[in-house]
Amino acid sequence: MKLFDVFDKQSELDEEKISKIFSHLKPNTFSNHRANLYEQLLSSIRLLHNDDPSIRIKELISYADVLHNKGLYQQGLIQLSRAKQLASKNKMDILKLEIIELEKKIETRYVTGSTPDRALELTKESQELRHQFYFSGSWSDLALRLYDYYLKFGPVKGEEQQDQVTSFFKQNAPRQEDSLGSDTIFYYQSYVWYYHIIQNFPLCYKYAKLWCNLFDQNQVMIAEEPEMYIRGYHNVLSSLFFSDDVKRFRQELSLLENFVDERKSSFNENQLIQAFTYLETGKLNLFFLEGKFSEGARYCRVFEEKLAEYESRIDIHRKMIFQYKMASLKFGSSDFHGSLKHLNIIINNPVPILKEDIQSYARFLSLIVHYELGNDDLIYFQIKSTYRFMLKLKDFQKVHAAIFKFLRKSIYMDRKSLLPYFKELREELVQVIQDKFERRPMLYLDFVSWLESKIYDRPVEEIIRNKKITKGA
Repeated sequence: MKLFDVFDKQSELDEEKISKIFSHLKPNTFSNHRANLYEQLLSSIRLLHNDDPSIRIKELISYADVLHNKGLYQQGLIQLSRAKQLASKNKMDILKLEIIELEKKIETRYVTGSTPDRALELTKESQELRHQFYFSGSWSDLALRLYDYYLKFGPVKGEEQQDQVTSFFKQNAPRQEDSLGSDTIFYYQSYVWYYHIIQNFPLCYKYAKLWCNLFDQNQVMIAEEPEMYIRGYHNVLSSLFFSDDVKRFRQELSLLENFVDERKSSFNENQLIQAFTYLETGKLNLFFLEGKFSEGARYCRVFEEKLAEYESRIDIHRKMIFQYKMASLKFGSSDFHGSLKHLNIIINNPVPILKEDIQSYARFLSLIVHYELGNDDLIYFQIKSTYRFMLKLKDFQKVHAAIFKFLRKSIYMDRKSLLPYFKELREELVQVIQDKFERRPMLYLDFVSWLESKIYDRPVEEIIRNKKITKGA
């Protein structure tokens, strides 16, 4: 209790101060006290969350184990029966299989007086679950590996890379797909990640929507795994964002927002973090889709206050994406110093597992920001370092090459004489982005519109917003 009181009074852990307070204890004794305190805290938290079905099921299994060890086999089977009903109701098949294996153990070792067909029933249940696990496990493995690929490399950047990903997907997808049916979330996850990586966003949307529909058809699943349901909606919104489908994006974002508002009072801490992350991502993306950069830049101040509450519990990958979105919104609103602040956070981030395309885009956008600010000497050195960085990552696209070439020859020229060069670069980029693999750098910052803002001497936000209005956004 003394140790807990010391921890509780500290806003940040001060190991040196704690050691001085308990200097009368030997190091190994102090370490044992800390470990014991941690276990006691975990036990208390578990008791406070005993309404969680998975915790309750495991508790019933532990009761059955205790009764079995005391030779009370019938009472143990009663506990297992209650646990199995709860596992079936909540579709917790792994726990259900564990229960069945314990039932088989009791039935094979002792005379329990069960029904004559009991052995056949347990065998059949066990076989069905194992068969199901084979397919769901295979889809789960594939979904995880595709997600890992996306975090490391982002979307494919050419036909050769797309063929490699497609070949990998076909080789690792379960062959007997029909026997699986459509009752596993990992099946939809795998297809969502596959189509997202190869940038087939209409099909990505299709499978993300099926993912959400699976939950809509089973309210128990929504109650037990709301974060997975929210993540499904995040993928729905991402697909519509990359498809530039503003109308449906607004509709789906509204559905997600209503769901979170209705349920958040029952969310645990992890679910609140997931809801915040994906809902705010959707809100930020809507500013891009509507071309409302100034409004988005103003919202960034509100968003950063919200982010501060969750920042310590959001992964570095997600935080860097948020920084890039804010940098792009501020660039679009002509707040170049504000944009550079967010870009430097990404560029100076030391974590090596960050998705590489965000690092590339941040460095590239930083070059454009310095160009706008007139920092010509900085641009000269940054062009070299950014060029080396992107070559190392093999992320050098035609869009990048064209703008690199322009910046290299224009940084020391009179800005008033650059109009023909702006027009020439615009025509080149319009041709380049006919290739779907070259459009990715344009998602947050429309470089063609940026060039048009120079050609017509108008704010880039005005150019983009007019295009959105013409399109019906």
